[in-house]
Amino acid sequence: MSWEQARADDLSWTPPTYTVDRDGRVIGAVCEHEPNNWGRWGALDERGTTNFITPEHVAAAGKLIEHGRTFSLALPIAATGPTHPLRPPVIHRFAYAGTDFLGTSALAQEKPGYQGTDDMITMPLQGSTQWDGLGHAGFRDTFYNGFWIGTSEAFSGNRRLGIEHLRETLVGRGVLLDLARFAGVDRLPPGHAIGPDELDACAAAQGVEVRSGDLLLLRTGHVEWFYELEDKAPFFAGAPGVGAEAVEWIHRHEIAALCVDNVAVEVEPFQPGVEAPYPLHVRLIRDLGLLLGELWWLADLAADCAADGTYEFFLSAPPLHVPNGSGSPLNPMAIK
Repeated sequence: MSWEQARADDLSWTPPTYTVDRDGRVIGAVCEHEPNNWGRWGALDERGTTNFITPEHVAAAGKLIEHGRTFSLALPIAATGPTHPLRPPVIHRFAYAGTDFLGTSALAQEKPGYQGTDDMITMPLQGSTQWDGLGHAGFRDTFYNGFWIGTSEAFSGNRRLGIEHLRETLVGRGVLLDLARFAGVDRLPPGHAIGPDELDACAAAQGVEVRSGDLLLLRTGHVEWFYELEDKAPFFAGAPGVGAEAVEWIHRHEIAALCVDNVAVEVEPFQPGVEAPYPLHVRLIRDLGLLLGELWWLADLAADCAADGTYEFFLSAPPLHVPNGSGSPLNPMAIK
């Protein structure tokens, strides 16, 4: 029975026959897909393709800063943002605010002479501009590098492949491929699958080379459309994104991380014949060990790149230090 045909009330299950070792890896597990990066950086590697970002790479990327122009690539963290429908919305509340210190308020009497504000956010770690970590997507009971999916628990989080292992990386050379502008449209249509020929042609037209260790940004124009819509339903009904044919291209170019201005990086609806929902999450995160950046705001950076003809820049995009986290919000900064 395929996942597309499965019934919600089917409770049948065959217990696994594999064994998990002391390091949390399924003994004898082999990635069933090619290409893959399992074992490439050692059996216990938890950094995946960020291993391509070497100190030499970071130092060279720093030399791309010439003018000091900075671009935030983050969406507002807000309840009105394009959070995935399966995740709860952002809640932003104030513990105390300026009005609490006016007149004869209890707080003004408690702290005479002091005035201030304090607030809090309740949100999914993947509820705005964010990284999908290596412990976010599994398939057939395994995460990247053969780690058992059972190493992730609601009680303790991801005891393997936590996002904290990447807190000192994801800084280096950023490259933007403005696919929407290359196609001569405001946005690529939902269901548009980005393939290797399109990536190569866009890079050639922009005069930029995609290299090993790059943080690759793909602009489709999709998230910009969200903020233009009154009825948001069409935005979530489908999206342009990376297609299955691009996996080998991404692997061959040794991309360190991939970021797209849509909800899930991959094309939606999913392409025919896939093994499971979110097939590119399986192929990129689980098989290649590639971090995915979702809901990145690329419009302003793209306009600047088009104006000066330079599509490479220094990019700082480390995740928050969240032990055992599956993902992380961030405020990525491109500097030219």
